[in-house]
Amino acid sequence: MKKIALMTDSSADISVEDAERKGLFVIRLPLTINDEEEFIEEETITKKELAQRMRNGDVIKTSQAVLGTLISTWEKVLEEYDEILYVPISSGLSGSYEVAATLSKNYNGRVTVVDAKFACYPLQGMLEEVKLLIEKGYDCQTLKDKIENETYMWAALLPKDLVYLKRGGRISPAAAALGNLLKIVPILKVENGSITVHDKVRTFKKAIQIAMDVVCQIENPDDFNFYIVEAEMEDEAKEYAKEMEARLHREVKVVPMYSTIMAHTGPDTIAFGYAKKLKG
Repeated sequence: MKKIALMTDSSADISVEDAERKGLFVIRLPLTINDEEEFIEEETITKKELAQRMRNGDVIKTSQAVLGTLISTWEKVLEEYDEILYVPISSGLSGSYEVAATLSKNYNGRVTVVDAKFACYPLQGMLEEVKLLIEKGYDCQTLKDKIENETYMWAALLPKDLVYLKRGGRISPAAAALGNLLKIVPILKVENGSITVHDKVRTFKKAIQIAMDVVCQIENPDDFNFYIVEAEMEDEAKEYAKEMEARLHREVKVVPMYSTIMAHTGPDTIAFGYAKKLKG
């Protein structure tokens, strides 16, 4: 049986310690602050430090993995492993997948790049299921087909303050100012690997209720894992999880949001979602 390395990028909301413990290789994505300072997520800046910089008014931008980093990491890992299964952030959220897929053609089939259309912690959770399938003897092409065709995620992403979307260029300054003035809360939908607007409501409390209702009304809940991903909102998230667990009669995992997504939505952001289980 071939020795397969399972690799993702830092959009999977995984700490350095957890990646090592779970046996996952992680390409850490670069961040720039005020177009001047460059950091590597979870290596040279923590998510708490980033959240504070954002609250201080700094403009945070994310970038794709540096091509040289991708090449050097792959070549080092392939010294020990026969193949790499690389599952980066969704192609609908970044150009990382296309770059990696093109680069993989130079590795004679030893690197398989997957477009899972996942992001945040659900990507990490799905990779834990993939790891079990690798241990059962699944090959990379079969795993790619299963991931791309048999699983998916849906989430409602709720930013409390539109100023961070404005700073990152996601919405215009006028729209952000008007939205905050009128207390409009956008419910951003993460589906099919991209982010669109699901709804707009007048209060954050209402947005929370809508998001939980959508998630809790899923058919066949036994087929899904349920998550609340939070950026500096752990206490509130735990309370919401209790409510959802009472409705779903199953675990709702509360996990922290790391820098890649928080850089766009800001601290005090929360997401409610589910991911279809990957079965062998």
